[in-house]
Amino acid sequence: MIICQPPIKPKNKHLQSVLASAKIRLLRLRKNNPVVDNEVPQKLENPLATLLGFYTKNHTDSDTLAILLHGWEGSSQSTYIQLLADSLYQQGLDIYRLNLRDHGDSHHMNEDLFHSCRIEEVVHAVQDIQQQFPGKKFIMCGFSLGGNFALRVAAKADEAGLSFHHVFAVSPPIIPKHSMQAIHASKLYNKYFLRKWKRSLHIKNRLFPHLFTDHSWQQEENLERLTQKLIVAHTEYTSTDDYFNGYSITPDTIRAINCPTHVITAWDDPVIPFKDFSTIDRLPQIKLITTAHGGHCGFIQGWGMRSWIEDHIIKTVVTDQSEDNERYNESN
Repeated sequence: MIICQPPIKPKNKHLQSVLASAKIRLLRLRKNNPVVDNEVPQKLENPLATLLGFYTKNHTDSDTLAILLHGWEGSSQSTYIQLLADSLYQQGLDIYRLNLRDHGDSHHMNEDLFHSCRIEEVVHAVQDIQQQFPGKKFIMCGFSLGGNFALRVAAKADEAGLSFHHVFAVSPPIIPKHSMQAIHASKLYNKYFLRKWKRSLHIKNRLFPHLFTDHSWQQEENLERLTQKLIVAHTEYTSTDDYFNGYSITPDTIRAINCPTHVITAWDDPVIPFKDFSTIDRLPQIKLITTAHGGHCGFIQGWGMRSWIEDHIIKTVVTDQSEDNERYNESN
């Protein structure tokens, strides 16, 4: 485990977590947002699902493409995604912001509901992305649930024919049941995620009303009970325990990852218990990077509201590129 001590301010874990997604941070892009201004929407169709992505080609003819995955009920437009995308674009990388099923403006693309065990359709989408850009080097970065997906995609990379130069998982849920319990125990986070999830479900209900024969979910104010109702009604899982186990990051998941991977978390994350990261083995390709403060996906450094995550990923990727160039020069 690597303990970092970046200048995280404010220290309050809840303020850090709120600032991660706060729109005020997008003021940095108000005059120039080349990633969004030059994005090309793409439908990634595979036998399991159609997912929506946004590709932005860098004007430098980059040899590296960054695939970015948002968190639960976030999207390719989430603040933390846009800001990391901009930072990586400024370093010369191509950008691909991928939406999970039923996130962003994609509810109409698939009839069945999103759930967190739908890893295969994301693997297929990443295969499509990599096949579009032969010869590129790929990095992948996911936040929160997107970080969980990133780790599972990386674990399936060999069998799926995927290649990653580096993978970053920021504040990923490791044992989802514990994360749900932490959210449920907090009025702030329970209300936040319940509101966002219900908004998504109402959109789905308008598009596919036949899916919802029982409408009692609309009155449910308990996130755990709502999860139980929808999982039993709309998935192959018969209990939330089975469902949560289906996307846990197990030691087997970690051992299956063969590319350089950074798992990044804060000790004070209010919704991802730090003790859960004890399941991550100490392997040469895996680095568990921790900070005392940072909340959930925050890691904000002062009132300029830039996240340390951006700087850490840039430093790692640029160092990798420099080492690759040195090896190339030595061989020639």
